[in-house]
Amino acid sequence: ELSHGAKEYSEVTVMEGKKYLRVMQPLYMEQGCMKCHAWTRLKVGDLRGATDVAIPLEKYEIIAHDNTKKLILIHLVLWLIGMLSIYFFGRKLIDSERNNKASLEELSMRTQALDQSGSAIMITDTQGTIEYANEAFLQLNGFKLDEVLGRKPVIIKSHLNPPSFYKEMWATISEGKTWKGEFKNRKKNGSIYWCHETISPITDSNGVLTHYIAFIEDIEERKAAEAHIKQLAQFDALTNLPNRRYFHQKLEEQIIQAQKKGKLFGLIYVDLDRFKMVNDSLGHTIGDSLLITLAERLMHMNHTPAFVTRLGGDEFAIITELGDTKEDVELCADAIQQTIKQPFFIENNDLFITASIGIALYPKNGDHSEALIKSADLAMYGAKINGKNRYLFFEPIHGDFASETLLIENGLRKAIDNNELFLVYQPKWNTKENRFIGLEVLVRWQSPTLGFMPPSRFIKIAEETDLIINLGEWILKEAIIKMMEISKIIGFIPKISVNLSPIQFRHENLNSMIKDTLLQTNFPANKLELEITEGALVQDPAMAIEKMNELYAYGVTFSIDDFGTGYSSMSYLKKFPVSTLKIDKSFVDEIIDDPHDRAIVQAIITLAASFKIDTIAEGAETREQVDILSTLGCHAIQGYWHSRPIDYSALVEYFKNLEK
Repeated sequence: ELSHGAKEYSEVTVMEGKKYLRVMQPLYMEQGCMKCHAWTRLKVGDLRGATDVAIPLEKYEIIAHDNTKKLILIHLVLWLIGMLSIYFFGRKLIDSERNNKASLEELSMRTQALDQSGSAIMITDTQGTIEYANEAFLQLNGFKLDEVLGRKPVIIKSHLNPPSFYKEMWATISEGKTWKGEFKNRKKNGSIYWCHETISPITDSNGVLTHYIAFIEDIEERKAAEAHIKQLAQFDALTNLPNRRYFHQKLEEQIIQAQKKGKLFGLIYVDLDRFKMVNDSLGHTIGDSLLITLAERLMHMNHTPAFVTRLGGDEFAIITELGDTKEDVELCADAIQQTIKQPFFIENNDLFITASIGIALYPKNGDHSEALIKSADLAMYGAKINGKNRYLFFEPIHGDFASETLLIENGLRKAIDNNELFLVYQPKWNTKENRFIGLEVLVRWQSPTLGFMPPSRFIKIAEETDLIINLGEWILKEAIIKMMEISKIIGFIPKISVNLSPIQFRHENLNSMIKDTLLQTNFPANKLELEITEGALVQDPAMAIEKMNELYAYGVTFSIDDFGTGYSSMSYLKKFPVSTLKIDKSFVDEIIDDPHDRAIVQAIITLAASFKIDTIAEGAETREQVDILSTLGCHAIQGYWHSRPIDYSALVEYFKNLEK
């Protein structure tokens, strides 16, 4: 190899049984070599020999073997790591794909739920730009999807809500809180509608606010029903005069004005004398015409009062203009009396009527509405017992009617201890299911000195004193005891409704008294319904809510008595735990012939249904009335058509007859 020009030659060889690496390198003749080796006759550049080195390989083979083992181990570890990584990340990828699939399916399901929801739903970013709107939203507002995406909710803004409304809304949701409210929106075609909107913030996994979601409910029908009731319930259907509810509102306003201006005014109560004789002898049609004519006269007499209202039946209330002296009020009273004395010519009948008139002065006879009303009512009663056909200013110290009041008060104080009071019960009936649903408990007083005293005469006097507290407690306990007794005869405990006066309702010990009575008698709380008037709720709403919620949690239910005739008819329905609305008898009386009364009753039923509240009609006396009420959706009734108020013994027979 070297002779042919190779620069190096190597080979592995075995010497003495061991491996060596033998390396040979050529030696060439150079000029300096000629001095010593010229004798070889080799020329410069000729191959003259080689170096030969043998390197033992044993120790290097050991090193190589160790390195090979390490390399194999390293590759094996790397292979295992690789395989584990492939397995781990593969599982991750599979799980991710599964999660993505599940998320997509869940997202699809939620999207379908939003799309198919009956509620209108809109989603915006934090700047209020619409990113999603479901079909219900589009149908409600009359838009197409491409007309709302990327735009602001201002497209449905009505500009009929105060700026403070939107300021409060944005302040609430910007803090990450849910906001709820009722306001007016505008559809694409320009029509306005009421809606209830709930706006909630949406955050990501880190809690960062990313979107807002709004649920919009069309409440136009409910608001229309409320407005309809407000409109119809403020005026008497027969005479078109303001009714009792409107009267209370106006009286409060007049008191405020008189207080600001330092003036006085008169509250005049008018009750026609012997009006019942007109109805009984000539019929209700003539009586109604008489009331209509009288209302027109009062509205157009010379000394025009500030406000004329019909309280019901043949009772009117008149609020005079603000004045400086009692004589100003007396002139109005004279004019009223002369107006009433003028003959009425109705359907070929000449009618002559008179009236008993009671007058209370603000602020002399009371600085708030309740005191003025009681004073005027007592003065009117005084005019009646003093011979009728006159007017009388409230003077409790000198008037004969004050003595009558004192007699009633003193007699009532002894009535409970002397067993002069007794209860009667009027059944309530479900006409649709043809079944008994409860009893209203009513109190009666048979005085040995004053004779039979109807509640209308002694309840007001009881409310003016502390007697109403004792009287109310006696009624509740006596009613519960009687129901527990009768349950042993009939096999079940009837549900009862007990009336609470506003004064009794406000008494601090009312709730504890009711709870103690229920515990002592083992009477089920869910068998007790408390009937309260609208006026009892609005004087101190916070107190009323607290009391009612406490009893409601205990199991007691509540109904609103004479609904639509008091101070308010709407706002408390969503604040107080009310289970039943009692439609006032005044609306039921003329429901057959008067479309206005039917409209009011229908509106009350519709409103109650929207709040999931039951209705019951008072004073249902004829089959025709019951049929109309059923048609309008009110199947619970109480009145003479089914049963008059009956005493305990008659009640036992009533239940026995139910079983037959």
